[in-house]
Amino acid sequence: MDAAFGGRPRPRGAAAPRVHADPRSKFILLLVCNVLVMGMASNRAVGLIAVLVGALIALDEPVRVLISYSAITAVFWGLTQVPLWWPSGVAVFFGVVAYWLLRFAISLSLGAWFVTTTRVSALLAALNQLRAPQFLTVPLAVLFRFVPVALDEARGVIEAMRLRGYSGSYLWRHPLDGIEKLVVPVLATSARSADDLSAAALIRGLGSGGRPTVVDRLRFGAADAVLLALSAGLVVLALQPVWGR
Repeated sequence: MDAAFGGRPRPRGAAAPRVHADPRSKFILLLVCNVLVMGMASNRAVGLIAVLVGALIALDEPVRVLISYSAITAVFWGLTQVPLWWPSGVAVFFGVVAYWLLRFAISLSLGAWFVTTTRVSALLAALNQLRAPQFLTVPLAVLFRFVPVALDEARGVIEAMRLRGYSGSYLWRHPLDGIEKLVVPVLATSARSADDLSAAALIRGLGSGGRPTVVDRLRFGAADAVLLALSAGLVVLALQPVWGR
């Protein structure tokens, strides 16, 4: 319970993130990139953001994550180009679907990078320095601590299913039974984890009226300057006529 409620939302044994930046700087970059990617940004701007997200993943995540991200974005980008070479209704349909899936993939990947590289204590310290209300800080604290625990429990259930032979062809032949064997244990373990997190939150005084003690001292550093400069640069480029088409 202590590890779940007091640690970082990173996989066990994972290396510390190389981008040591204030959560507020990372959140600004996340917000700018999401607004541009999910808005009316041009394909050039989206491509630049995709490269930026890949660079951040390469710095802080395992190689397999970078390979998966590169493969997914490359496939979706390739599908968006199909209508240019094969003008037909089917090609346009898949191109439009891939167009939005590409943007969702970039947005979700950047969000995952933010979650996995941000310590919960640092995030709470940043929110407290911003005088954020408790109705915002408490749900974020619980979310950041519950999601990694739930994912670990899901991985454990999947491994147990694989050991008992409930994988591969079995899931194709009995999809509903396989979903039941996965969802029911995950919900049960998640409920127990939620109870543990609630008890830990009460012990730590989360949601109390007093101002919490700040352990992490957040300071503006070189990484923050780089992230803020990138955010400003993306906004400026998106507003340029050449990049806006």
